[in-house]
Amino acid sequence: MISFLRTFSFLLVTLFILASLGCANRQVVKSGSTGSYSNPNSFMLAAAKHEQKGDLYRALMEYRLARTISSESSEPAREVKRLENLIAEKTAKLMAIAEKKYERGKTKSAEVLYLKILTLDPHYRAAFDRLRDINKKQLQGKMQQKVALSQRYRKSIRKKNRQTEDEGYIYSRQAILEAENRAKDVAGYVAELEKHITKYPNDMELKEMLLNVRIVQARAAFGASDYNKSLSHLAAAEELLSNDEKLLKKLSGARKDFGKELYLKGLRSLRSEPVNAIELWRTALKFDPHDKRTQLRIDRFENR
Repeated sequence: MISFLRTFSFLLVTLFILASLGCANRQVVKSGSTGSYSNPNSFMLAAAKHEQKGDLYRALMEYRLARTISSESSEPAREVKRLENLIAEKTAKLMAIAEKKYERGKTKSAEVLYLKILTLDPHYRAAFDRLRDINKKQLQGKMQQKVALSQRYRKSIRKKNRQTEDEGYIYSRQAILEAENRAKDVAGYVAELEKHITKYPNDMELKEMLLNVRIVQARAAFGASDYNKSLSHLAAAEELLSNDEKLLKKLSGARKDFGKELYLKGLRSLRSEPVNAIELWRTALKFDPHDKRTQLRIDRFENR
């Protein structure tokens, strides 16, 4: 479970998420691309480097940026189409193999493939759902082990060391599992998680689980362009996990990813709807207030 959550946490920071650029006005990306935001060649060079390293998703983002700002060459559009087709082909093949392994009970091997699919396409819902199923089964298995262990050794465990083994803890976790199965919406599940974490603040597994659920909720609201609701989900997680530096770092990464997406969206609408582009960039700063690149875009637009 912990291994899955750590791996999945890394993906949510680097994938969800859904755009990865660089930082600062001096360079377009840290990977070594050069030039200004108005030069599509810099994005094309960065994309080629990412593709050579096997990072197809980041390469696709760079090609899309080049396509957005290119007014003369049709090459960026061709590269976007080529890479989209390549990613679709690779994910389809990986999914077919992963599904066979999953059906044969080889969940660990399948899990590795599902995670690989999401590095290529973070929107691949079928792979995400399979990972969630695997995660649930692993949690239920560990829960059964802990219940059995608690029943066997309950009398010999000292009260001060029983936080993760006492009946209250066991029943609380069990209630969360049952809530996930019976809840009509995610809100009920989140409420059970928050109640448990408030009582047992050292339960890192469920704290990470809560953060993952909140980020998924934020992603759903973001996809529906309900940016205020998306921000509220992130703020709720931030408040409850305020004392955990590791989880706050992951949350900060998610905020930056959302901000980058809005930055890209603003670039795409700059020509046809410049006012809308400014609003998108201002919203991006709500997700990532320290993004100097977005602030610079706003300043340039307002001062021209």
